[in-house]
Amino acid sequence: MNPNLSALRDGLRASVLLRPRGNPALPGPGAFVLALAVYFLVEALTYWVSAEPPRMFYGWGVNQILADSALTLVAAWVLVRMAGRRGIGWGVAAIALAATAATSLVVHWPLQWVATLIYERGLPVTAAAVVWLSLAWWFLVLIRLSGWLMPRRLPLAVFTAMLAYAVSAMPWWWLPGAPLIAHDAASAQAAQQSSVNEDDAIIDAGFDGEAYDEGADFDPEQLMFDQPRLLADAIDGLRPRTPGRSNLYVIAFGGDGSENVFHNEVGYAGRLFARRFDAEGHILLLDNNPASIDTRPLATLTNLRLALAALAERMDPVEDILLVYLTSHGSREHHLYVSLDPLPLNQIGPEDLAEALQTSPSIRWKVLIVNACYSGGFIDSLRDDSTLVITAARSDRTSFGCGAESEITYFGKAFLAEALNETRSLPEAFEKARSTVEAWETRDREDPHSEPQIASSRSIEAKLDKWSRALPPAPVVAFSATATGHEVDPASEPASK
Repeated sequence: MNPNLSALRDGLRASVLLRPRGNPALPGPGAFVLALAVYFLVEALTYWVSAEPPRMFYGWGVNQILADSALTLVAAWVLVRMAGRRGIGWGVAAIALAATAATSLVVHWPLQWVATLIYERGLPVTAAAVVWLSLAWWFLVLIRLSGWLMPRRLPLAVFTAMLAYAVSAMPWWWLPGAPLIAHDAASAQAAQQSSVNEDDAIIDAGFDGEAYDEGADFDPEQLMFDQPRLLADAIDGLRPRTPGRSNLYVIAFGGDGSENVFHNEVGYAGRLFARRFDAEGHILLLDNNPASIDTRPLATLTNLRLALAALAERMDPVEDILLVYLTSHGSREHHLYVSLDPLPLNQIGPEDLAEALQTSPSIRWKVLIVNACYSGGFIDSLRDDSTLVITAARSDRTSFGCGAESEITYFGKAFLAEALNETRSLPEAFEKARSTVEAWETRDREDPHSEPQIASSRSIEAKLDKWSRALPPAPVVAFSATATGHEVDPASEPASK
């Protein structure tokens, strides 16, 4: 067999933990280039199938493949050096890179799919075990290759595999990942907007000229005219970042103006993160409520995009952390309800939020919290290796605690007002809040339970742990409704969002 093709075959065998059969001294640099081409094709195939149409080519994905290939080359050098076998470097590198491509196709991709299915069925521990198996598989492949190069020297082979794993796999626990092909949210939104415009044209054709709502307590046209000024004033009021440490920047977004509960949560989130998490002067509040229309920009998709872009220009992309807290009603179709009658505001879907977060310069470290019914439907569009995503409910479940008589939602009370006043670890606060919400829902016989969700990674958790440990001491920030100034138990109001 051609030595180059033999290297591809041996890489496939190694990916399923079978012993390579070829002679690693025969392939040259061309074999590594061929394996690199195969790796590109495999990644393009898997990302193409995984991404929803319309799709787009993502340039950073090329950088990830090249970086991974370079790390694999270094790992191969470690294997060869430890085996004491000269002249086989390119052959081992080609086999290792072919094994990388094959492992991605026949192991990682199927196991990730299985883990997702298990997680959606409410078995997070089992899903995590599958994910860990996927991560550990490359180590098993390296043991197979190392044992092939160093037969009858098992302890040395395992130690060499550990070194090669540290070189080729562990860096990705901290380096951000990027897909080669991804969903083109901009094109999808443009198509959706085109459809909406067509529907609006039909509606306008039958419009009888009556005012949309003559009972509003404000002038809708003047309010929209005021938005650029209100947002610019809020942005201009931000303080410069503090050098020498990670800075937290926060956007709190209250989508529905018909209930004060979301207005209260936005105001409290601003106070909490300013005082307890050292984000004073780095917070933007977007709020749809008649009580704040003269002082805060509206919570609209446009203002959210502009606010994110403004923070991206002020943040250190390597050190700083963005936290976005969105609270409103949510729909079964996974849209965040955005409303302030009589304004015709756009609703926000997962793709809309994902696109708004694609700022230039980019924001690497992100914490995204969606407090709404069915908010678990936002996770797949938002999750990546450097993002923590928290939602108040599963993709097919409602959450509880809103309504005209409520002052804070179940999840807002459990996560913001209670858990984050007990710990400044966001993942730990989520676990506390999840247990608290479950207890409240059991007590009040709410069925089915909302089941708050979290999507995390070792990279973002390591970043958040380092940041939270460096925070200065801070007191508890008690919740109080902005309108009345007194606290309330959200569990006493079981209305769902």
